[in-house]
Amino acid sequence: MGDVAKASTLLKALLRERHWQKYSTFCKEWDRVAERVDPDLVGGYPSRSQLARWLACDMKGLPHPDSCRILEGLFPGLTTTQLFTVGADAPVTLAHPAGALPIAEIAPGPSATSGRGDVPSEEVHVDKACLSGDGALSEEIAMSAEESARFVRRARGAVDQDVLDQLGADVRQMAHDYLMRPPFAMFRPLSRLRAEVFELLDDRQRPAVLPSLYQVAGQLCALLAHTCADLGQAYAADTHTRTAWLCADLAEDDVLRVYVRWVQSNVAYWNGDYGRAAELAHSGQRYATVGTSLLRLASQEARAYAAAADHREAGRALATAQAARSHLGPDGDGPGGVFHFNLGKAAYYASEVRFALGGKANFERAASEAAHALELFAAQPDLEQCPEFFAAAQVDLVAAHLALNDLDGAEEHLEPIFSLPTESRTLPVIKRMKATDRTLTSQTFAKSALAAELRERIHLFCAYTASRELPASPD
Repeated sequence: MGDVAKASTLLKALLRERHWQKYSTFCKEWDRVAERVDPDLVGGYPSRSQLARWLACDMKGLPHPDSCRILEGLFPGLTTTQLFTVGADAPVTLAHPAGALPIAEIAPGPSATSGRGDVPSEEVHVDKACLSGDGALSEEIAMSAEESARFVRRARGAVDQDVLDQLGADVRQMAHDYLMRPPFAMFRPLSRLRAEVFELLDDRQRPAVLPSLYQVAGQLCALLAHTCADLGQAYAADTHTRTAWLCADLAEDDVLRVYVRWVQSNVAYWNGDYGRAAELAHSGQRYATVGTSLLRLASQEARAYAAAADHREAGRALATAQAARSHLGPDGDGPGGVFHFNLGKAAYYASEVRFALGGKANFERAASEAAHALELFAAQPDLEQCPEFFAAAQVDLVAAHLALNDLDGAEEHLEPIFSLPTESRTLPVIKRMKATDRTLTSQTFAKSALAAELRERIHLFCAYTASRELPASPD
């Protein structure tokens, strides 16, 4: 902990001085300044994890220039370099409230009484790694690419093939980003791009381009629905899926129809409406003709029926999913990324079915499927590894160990989950962890000190979720 304290920045001290430590408060202050500096930067604040790295100067360079503009607007009179100055030990105290702070007062020399200034001066060490350009370069590349993409989308009076190609590339990128970035970080970019596409559709466009525009609009609505579902916003998710379904019909896009039905089924599943979840997953299978579409919906149908304790239908759907796993069609999952149903995901869905079916043999198969899922995820390229997928498979493996009365094994596999970043603790992950907590309250583990300790840690884990700053869903 001593090293972390030493890495504390002036930025961290200033946030504490102004009582802006709470992430939501920081975001509101950011947007307040962005409205004045550049309205396009509203909503462009860093993620929780990125802000934590800023406060500890755990970065390879200064933030993107646009971020620097906002930071300097938040603290007039200070440069970004000064904000990322690293102090020697305890954070500083500033007597000034909000507003401009004279440089002379911000960076005094060493005090006669303490041997150092209350605020780091120009001579205080600045972490060279923090000021190198490598870390910011990737952000600048991404920003410049987005600016070019926006220019293509807006420069022409009518939609042509160049615009359609750019929109298709944008959706592919976002579908892949969804695997790596937390849902809250995806929401605003998706929403902004969807608004642009809706504006294009509101204008008079040539009939030839309308199917492609509806396809893109539907894909973005489906991704927004997925985002809202992961954040526990069921009403918003359902609303987006209805629009996505309409667009899929207008575009005659079967891959999109399958994905929408899966999202709708997932929303019902995590709301405990297992019968409707199974019906939705089954109804979409008429469109499951390419790629991993059938595997996705059959796997979802199987776990929904299993959760509803309909073992016969669960077994039938699971057999369909297993056959689909063995005979995957050609790659035809549209933009790829999250639209592709990963084999590792299919494996942990199968684990959940086996767990729900019950009995020692099924519990052992549940453990085997969950372990296989983790192996498949680990073998993927880094850019395709999704922390939420890992967590889901890991919790399923924990559930199987607990069902086999193996508390030590469960503890071993719970340990990595506790370090999952808050922004990745989506509704499905939290629901699984709460189910684990309920299992630990059973008579089997009632007298176990280890079980009590794990429950305490699970409660703390579930207190900090990806949706913690959001209002409760209205449904």
